[in-house]
Amino acid sequence: MSSRNARNGELEGLDAEMARALAARLNVRPVFMPTTPDAVVGMTERGGCDVAIGGIGISPARAARVAFTKPYLSGPLAAVTQRSSGRVQGWAGMDRPGVVVAVAVGNVAEEVMRQQLRSAELFVISPPLNAEQEIGAGRADVFVTDHADSRRLREDDMLRVADAPRNVADTLYAYAVPRGNNAWLAELNAFLAARKTDGSLARAATRWNLRDRLVN
Repeated sequence: MSSRNARNGELEGLDAEMARALAARLNVRPVFMPTTPDAVVGMTERGGCDVAIGGIGISPARAARVAFTKPYLSGPLAAVTQRSSGRVQGWAGMDRPGVVVAVAVGNVAEEVMRQQLRSAELFVISPPLNAEQEIGAGRADVFVTDHADSRRLREDDMLRVADAPRNVADTLYAYAVPRGNNAWLAELNAFLAARKTDGSLARAATRWNLRDRLVN
């Protein structure tokens, strides 16, 4: 859950802070690899990075491809609509005939909505298509995404963002690594446990308005 500062280009956010703390613990220099939500799992699976830290939601399909640490955050899915549109307002009335529900390919929301939807049409969006553009153009009525992605969309005054109801399970977030390296996975779990114990994870989460999303 990090982003580039538009003024200085620095990577900022909870995950960026924790990545730098992890590098300091290991006495190495962190190298941040650019990726996209639909590509990060594949990149991790084939060893394109040592660890994926940026808001990686756990799902059964992802867990079959990469190994996850113990979770450190949780958050609900979010339904995103145009404020100017009254066709679908959040989760109410979403699952009905004629409604097009967009999800980004590879996002944890894709798995959940495949299971949840009974009547609405599921529209899986792959690059270069963009979900916000699709709802803006009227080709989709609502865009469902995970909590990590929805944080950036809440800043757009043209969009309405509604968290999922209680009957839709929250997404757990963890670090992801290539499968088969149990020692590395144990090191990452030890790092997270230490940051929880000494309070540094909670302090960083508070700085980035994520304190209420921490899990033990």
